[in-house]
Amino acid sequence: MNDQDALIAGRYRLVKVIAAGGMGVVWEAWDERLERAVAVKQLHALRGVPQAEAEEAKDRAMREARITARLHHAHAVPVFDAVEHDGQPCLIMQLLPSTPLSTVIRDSGPLPLARVATVGAEVASALTAAHALGIVHRDVKPGNILITPDGGAHISDFGISHAMGDATLTRTGMIHGTPAYLAPEVARGEDASFPADVFSLGSTLYAALEGSPPFGSDGNSLALLHKVAAANVSPPTRAGSLTPFLLEMLASEPGDRPSMEAVAVTLADLRADDGAHEVHTTAPMAAVAGAPAVADHAAEADPAPVEREPVEREPVEREPDLLDDLLPQHDRAREQPPAPTPAGDVAETGRRRRLSPLLLLVAAMVVAGLVWGLVSALNDDNGGDPSTADSGATTQTTPGSASPTPSATPTTPTPSATPTTSSPSATPTPSATTPSPSASTPSSSSARLGTAITTYYGLLPGDTDSAWPLLTAGYQRSPSGGRQGFERFWSPVRDVTVSNVRATSPDRVTATITYSYKDGRTVVESTRYRLVDEGGVLKIAASEVLSSRRG
Repeated sequence: MNDQDALIAGRYRLVKVIAAGGMGVVWEAWDERLERAVAVKQLHALRGVPQAEAEEAKDRAMREARITARLHHAHAVPVFDAVEHDGQPCLIMQLLPSTPLSTVIRDSGPLPLARVATVGAEVASALTAAHALGIVHRDVKPGNILITPDGGAHISDFGISHAMGDATLTRTGMIHGTPAYLAPEVARGEDASFPADVFSLGSTLYAALEGSPPFGSDGNSLALLHKVAAANVSPPTRAGSLTPFLLEMLASEPGDRPSMEAVAVTLADLRADDGAHEVHTTAPMAAVAGAPAVADHAAEADPAPVEREPVEREPVEREPDLLDDLLPQHDRAREQPPAPTPAGDVAETGRRRRLSPLLLLVAAMVVAGLVWGLVSALNDDNGGDPSTADSGATTQTTPGSASPTPSATPTTPTPSATPTTSSPSATPTPSATTPSPSASTPSSSSARLGTAITTYYGLLPGDTDSAWPLLTAGYQRSPSGGRQGFERFWSPVRDVTVSNVRATSPDRVTATITYSYKDGRTVVESTRYRLVDEGGVLKIAASEVLSSRRG
């Protein structure tokens, strides 16, 4: 594919070369059907391998692309389309300025722990969603983690490099790409599985903290492959409090590594504890649609860029050796509004090292509320009217039925609050103050949590001005990407509905969010949230997409 203005699949008009490398060529293109800029990544046929193996790789690439298209997550760049041209796969992606993490590390050197935790938490949340769909990435590395100007991290190239033989030992004995970030079992020839992604992400975080991957970057790929297979990892020197957990991620045995969900939660907690901030790139945003400025392994020189510019689109500066790690961000700037950063729900992961005093205090308050409610019920012979009791921790509403503010005090603070003549203490008065946390029953707290979520989405997509303050300041920065990123996410959304709201005291909510887009798409996501009370207003502090599918 080397003809400017060529039309791919009857709709994608090639404009200019963005990057080229060992795996193929990436073009800026124009989607004539939807009238938008896209990136077209054509994969080269494998060289030096039997024809049958090359055909198998091509078919596998198309299959991997179609599987990946099922994943919708704010921190996973998706494939819009997969077509063939001149007998080779072409992946259609969105054109978006970005810089690969490999370039950030190259230009900035080792990164602070807070920045690494931010990147790791966002990428791990996307990989958690992928694993929930049965998708193994197989090639997690700095070059496949893309940093956008707003600081968001996005994982790209799900399964594509693996499909084309990258970073693997082929049947002919050839090594394609670098094995520096492979899991030991994969280097030994075993199939990649979910724990392999955990190891590769650990190697990536290690490289971001230390400046180089755990096994070095030996130019001799075969020698490096042997080092990886031996799995002798030197403890990091700059990981601080993350060191023990990072070494768990880099355990030689797959069964000894944490789950990706545990990784997401642990890194999110570390980010919050250390006051991590978004990762602003230091390199110019020449890489678009996920094109890295420097690949993790040698690539071919770029062909000369085509001078013609698409209509009303920003010029994209070509950068050498970008292809192997190129992939776009989804047309939704943040797939999970405000963004699916992992919530701090770590009880089931067993990976937290500590329980904060604040959480212990909240737990004590909840227990006190339970005891108080039980005693009140026993002392009140007549009991409360069941019709006034809270409807429970599960709320099923739509945004249109949400109450005006997420911090509204429940109308039935306690089960015994029904007016009676035999129990003066149970009679509410207009001047009654808002119940203290210790006086609230679990059901009323859960109702307040559920109301906060339905209220937030009830304002959207039309009233972003009112919805924006319902996010914590830290969440507004990352992963929401600031006000600009927030508006960019919601602009293509026509309608959003909330259902299956399940709230659990003291601060967790799970809900099903259905997004209807102006282009006709519908996406349904199950999302878990963590909320905090700021001045009497419950605000979203963290979220994690548990599953995502097209409606």
